[in-house]
Amino acid sequence: MSKKSKKSSKGSGVVALPIQQTGATGSQATTQTQTTASEKQQLIQLIQTLEQARGNRVIVYWLTDLARISEAVVPSLYDQLSAIGHQKVLDLFLFTRGGDTEAPWRIVTLMREFCDRFVVLVPYRAHSAGTVLAMGADEIVMTPMGVLSPIDPSRTHPLLPRREGAEQAEPISVQDMRHAMTFIRETAKPSEEMPYTPDAMAQIVTALFDKIHPLAIGAIEQSYALSKLIATRCLSTHMTSPDDKKNINQIVNRLCDDYKSHAYPICREEARDIGLKVVDALPSVDQAMMDLAKFYMARDIGFPKTTARPSPGQTFKLYIAWLDSINKQMRAEQDTLVEKDNQARPVGDRWIEY
Repeated sequence: MSKKSKKSSKGSGVVALPIQQTGATGSQATTQTQTTASEKQQLIQLIQTLEQARGNRVIVYWLTDLARISEAVVPSLYDQLSAIGHQKVLDLFLFTRGGDTEAPWRIVTLMREFCDRFVVLVPYRAHSAGTVLAMGADEIVMTPMGVLSPIDPSRTHPLLPRREGAEQAEPISVQDMRHAMTFIRETAKPSEEMPYTPDAMAQIVTALFDKIHPLAIGAIEQSYALSKLIATRCLSTHMTSPDDKKNINQIVNRLCDDYKSHAYPICREEARDIGLKVVDALPSVDQAMMDLAKFYMARDIGFPKTTARPSPGQTFKLYIAWLDSINKQMRAEQDTLVEKDNQARPVGDRWIEY
């Protein structure tokens, strides 16, 4: 039975379609290819090979750049876990750019309900919320290609600035906002070397608040505290000794505060230096992880082909994420509307078995 959710981890913004050559007919354009039996069998064989190399059951949680980690995956993840049953060790094969701040904690706690030991496998990237999710694992297995990232969040808010014609506000980096506020506080302190007059400082603050509402600034600061809370709780699921509290704080503070770019790539050696429980993938595991990753990288997400461009007003489906095991294969399908300006806008999505 297909399990549906109200929404999945979809990305924000719109996608520009290339100029239409041949329009399809009807309100729903049939632009995506169906998963063939041979493709599904290849996937199952790749997962089985990884399971044999690891000696554990594996669930794949693979998100394209159009998808975000969110709690919408939880019902489908529960179905996967129920089908697999309780395991001594359970591996989550993860690929993501990130997602909602709160979602990793819900995923970690659910995974731990079905295993004694939880491991995250990182073949390539597990950024942002993906890093926080990995922090909730007893062990993180990384290939030489694997990278984590800082965990300082970005935040949208109804009172934040919007681009002309945009329906949603632009996300703002929490760290960027904190640095701006620190600049204002430090510059405003009485000093013989103060570069700005009081009137100039007042103009700076006024200009900032003209762009960003004070209530939005408060919400952004709250997101920063929430990110630290979620990361701390994820680490606390396996760093349980009294001496670990100081180490947890140091890890969270470093990942939230020390890096000046949210896109900074944290390789496995640096992740170990930070204090995360990262191990190198054994050669057989490395090969199996990369073979599986290459399979997903080559998957067709259903983007319209040049011979059948959907016309304005039509919708088409995109496959934006997968949640697979040898027991069940599930994906997030996104309905996408083509607008008059040839922009493709997401209008809804759901998790289904395929």
